[in-house]
Amino acid sequence: MNDIKKIKIFTILIHSFIIIGAGHGIGIMGMIDIASIPNLIDNYGFTLSGNFDDNIMSIGLLSLIGKILLIFSLFVKINRIKNLTGLIGILLLWISVYFLTSGNWNYDSLYELAFWTSVPFLISSIILTYLIIKNFKQNTERNIELNEKQNV
Repeated sequence: MNDIKKIKIFTILIHSFIIIGAGHGIGIMGMIDIASIPNLIDNYGFTLSGNFDDNIMSIGLLSLIGKILLIFSLFVKINRIKNLTGLIGILLLWISVYFLTSGNWNYDSLYELAFWTSVPFLISSIILTYLIIKNFKQNTERNIELNEKQNV
């Protein structure tokens, strides 16, 4: 398994273990991802405005879609689609972290807890983004060289 696949799997796992405050306790993001599936099927309204408790299922849905796209990118053979689904998946995971951590830190410590436990994910996802962009550039250069050889 190459490095980019390992880092994709690691990024998905690290994001799943972000600690969040839910109700009167704490949980991990992976539980919220799973809990968002029945809400998707039932009479569910997607909202990212309001307080933390109202947004949590929408954040979980964004996170779940991002993780599914990253997993999908592990199995796709076409490099352009692989890179695109990987980048969109990371973007959705970043958006979910933004909504988990953007609140009044003075009022409630849930946002601070989510931020500090998301730092390993942020580092891993930045490295993964760098590797995907590097891979995209290498494939583009390789395609240009092949086109030049065919035209000669």
